[in-house]
Amino acid sequence: MVILQNLSYCSTEKNCTSNRTEEMRKKHSKTDSAEHAFIEWQSAPDISAGLVPEVDASDLTQMPLSRAILTLAVPAILSMLFLMVFNLVDIWWVGKLGPDYLAGVSAAAFILWALQSIGTLISTGVTALVARAVGERNLEKADTIARQGFWLAILIGALFSIGGVLFAAPTFRLMGLQGTVYSSALHYMDWIIRGLPAFFLAYTLEAVFRGSGDTRTPLKIMSLALIFNAVLDPILIFGFGPLPALKAGGAGLATVLAHILAFILGWYLLRNCPVSLHPTRSPIAVPEVMRRIGRIGTPIAFNGVMFSLSYMALTRIIADFGSGSLAALGLGHRIEGIAYFASVGFAIAAQTLMGQNLGAGKPERAEKSVWLTLLFVGTLLAAVSICFILFSEPIVRLFTDDPRVVNEGVRYLKTIAVFEVFLGFEIVLEGAFAGAGNSLPPMVIIVPLTWARIPLGLFLSKNLGMGSLGIWWAIAGTTALKGLLLLYWFKLGRWKKIEI
Repeated sequence: MVILQNLSYCSTEKNCTSNRTEEMRKKHSKTDSAEHAFIEWQSAPDISAGLVPEVDASDLTQMPLSRAILTLAVPAILSMLFLMVFNLVDIWWVGKLGPDYLAGVSAAAFILWALQSIGTLISTGVTALVARAVGERNLEKADTIARQGFWLAILIGALFSIGGVLFAAPTFRLMGLQGTVYSSALHYMDWIIRGLPAFFLAYTLEAVFRGSGDTRTPLKIMSLALIFNAVLDPILIFGFGPLPALKAGGAGLATVLAHILAFILGWYLLRNCPVSLHPTRSPIAVPEVMRRIGRIGTPIAFNGVMFSLSYMALTRIIADFGSGSLAALGLGHRIEGIAYFASVGFAIAAQTLMGQNLGAGKPERAEKSVWLTLLFVGTLLAAVSICFILFSEPIVRLFTDDPRVVNEGVRYLKTIAVFEVFLGFEIVLEGAFAGAGNSLPPMVIIVPLTWARIPLGLFLSKNLGMGSLGIWWAIAGTTALKGLLLLYWFKLGRWKKIEI
């Protein structure tokens, strides 16, 4: 979910530049054309140094690293937690329609997950390139990148909307959905699919602000979108006055409208806050910049899609051990979401600091920022692991009293707790590589090991007779391997030589 910048934030002296800043931008702006945009893209940092004023204490490339990391990570973590609540609100209201409707929307989550991963193709590339341009003090270049990101969001969003309309129904049938479960999944996804351009535009706006070093914006607008979605959900699901009851489709429409609201607010603030970028000077598309965005973002998007598909396959294996094991996996993921979303927040910090410091010509500081971020996330997840080991049963019983689910849930939490720290390493390093524009190594490491959970889980659970515990160990073990291999690859330092 995207969230951008509130008006009061733009008006503060701390976060907005003086009128002199805007005058300097106007002084150095040139005619908008595809040729000029490409020249600006290739320009050296010293050519554009006059585009912004001298840096101050709030400059992420100069402030103490601990402060810079927390400045970026804390709002991002809170935004991720709000996103989790955002999704739970939909589920809570749909659940009131009955179990079949809830099952349909839950089944649609796999496809939604994959589509959201496609959105990262654009947002990851935009964040990396904007951060690099901001570090170079080249706002003209950052403007060009942002503008091309918006064009790409419209294009890819439209293509996947058309494809989704054509293939959603066959996909749900292939998944074996029937009756009300099938119809509710289809109605929910129908609205989501048609709203994909708004989703991708919103993700791109968020990426622009992240790259420029602003993560407070997502937190502020997320709260507004969350309230908006919570108000719309019961109205659209159950109907109100002349408005018909859309049931599961109402939850999908509410989600789309919330993203549209976030995009409108973000776009307005992007254009009117002088400290922000102004990617509205020309409608001209620059294919070369789009290609660079896609080159960085495609491996990360592929990771997300493959992860989603692998869990669809893994779910079928877990189902052989009973509904208790299957429920434990879903519940365990929700509980583990706290650690996951915290790691994503730190990954956002690592990605932004990596890009800006490399753009500023400070590769050693960029590297140090990642190691310090790993220390932060490792310390946090070590504490989470201890809680999972010591208090797993009380934690699981907060959500269910079913003895089978409690037993499996406890085993799941205690098993993944052994290597939970490496989950944080994996996520943060994926962000760091993306910030450096070197997103291929994470894909090469993460995708094969994620899919290795399937044969490894089968071997441990059936050949060695470990049952569902074998699958939990397959998940934990591959998580550790991913974290360790990414640490090794990052230590090699080859990302320092990547040109983007």
